[in-house]
Formats: sequence, structure tokens, C-alpha cells
Amino acid sequence: MARQEGGPDLRAANLFQDLSEAEVAALERRMARLTVEAGRLIYSPEEQSETLFLLKKGRVRLYRLSPEGKALTIAVIEPLSLFGEMALLGQGMEDSFAEALEDCELYVLRRRDLENLLLTDPRVARRLLDLIGRRLTDTERRLAEFAFKNVPQRLASLLLELAQGGAGPSEGPLALPVRYTHQQLAEMIGTYRETVTKVLNDFRQRGLIRVEQGRILVLDPAGLREMASS
Repeated sequence: MARQEGGPDLRAANLFQDLSEAEVAALERRMARLTVEAGRLIYSPEEQSETLFLLKKGRVRLYRLSPEGKALTIAVIEPLSLFGEMALLGQGMEDSFAEALEDCELYVLRRRDLENLLLTDPRVARRLLDLIGRRLTDTERRLAEFAFKNVPQRLASLLLELAQGGAGPSEGPLALPVRYTHQQLAEMIGTYRETVTKVLNDFRQRGLIRVEQGRILVLDPAGLREMASS
């Protein structure tokens, strides 16, 4: 069965990879396409809906705001990844935002359709539990870094994570796929913009990174890994 050109390509997402072509086609017909320009919010506390998002193209930042208005980035969502699953499971997300870091193409699945799928297909339910488990593990890792690592260590770890994009360690130069502002980087590691600027300048002087047209290029991944673990 031929997939509609330009569709969501569900089989590329881990959650749905066990489905047959017919099951995928039926599910895709229930999904709505959404495009969001860079810098726009996909959802906010006032606009959250009970939907699961599949990101086909672009990158999305998930963040929360403290009562004082300070932002803390929870995750950066890469293409062919899902998000919004916690709201679907009834978890409170009243202070959560999703922002497009680039022009994004997404597909959305309503809670009712996902619940029907989970009830009829234990394979999808198992993979959803795996997804939630990985997200919780990532959150625990970030909390540990906030507690036990200093800002240079946290920033080195973050730059490697963003540059590698889940592809695993590399020894060659790596470019961050998005032009992150110093403020955005600060919100990902729980510090101030001025501190990030100072540490980035130190990394540049050490030959660990270079900035080209506003985009950070990691010149020495091994050096950053040593910095992150020191």
C-alpha cells in the first residue's frame, strides 16, 4: 500500500514501528497536519489540547516557567519524535510551553484516537511506556547535572547533546543544527545568559568551539567530553 506523499511517515517513529502498512494508513487518516513558524508557540498553558504531536520537520523546545517568570527548558524535540504524551496521560502541564525553534511541520493525534489504539494494540502501549521511561531518565539525568556539575560542565554536555542529535559520539567537527541564542542555552542548563556568554568565550579561546554566522561549531568533541566529565 503506497503512503500518501508528504504524509506523517508514522513508521519512522518508534511508537508506531510495529504497525502494519494498513494500520499505519488508517491512523494517518486520523491525523491533522500543522505548520508552525520559528519562534511561535505550539501550545501554552492557556491553549493546551489533549493531542499527541509527531514532529516531522524542524525542532521544538519544551520549557516551563517559574512563578517568577524564569524559563527552564525541559527538552529539545528532534524530527520524527513525539511529544505531548504526558498531558494525554492526565499529568498536570499547566506551566508548560512548546516553542518552534525552526519552521516546523507536525501531525497531531487526538487523545480519543490514541486511547483506542492503546486499548487494541499492546505493542503501541509498550512502546509508549518505553518513551515515557526514556523521558523520565533524561529528566533525572538533567537534575543530577544541575545538582552535581558546574556551569562549564553542564554547557559542555549540552553542546555535545545538541550537536550529536542522538547520533552518538563523534570525533570530527559538529555543527549545532539550530542557531541557539545565549539566553536559550542558559535556559537549558539553569543559569544566566551572561554566564553562558562568558563560558562560550572561554571554550572558543581553548579551541573547543567556533561560531560561524551565529551557529556554534564544535571543533573538539573529545575536549568537550573531557570538560563535561571532569
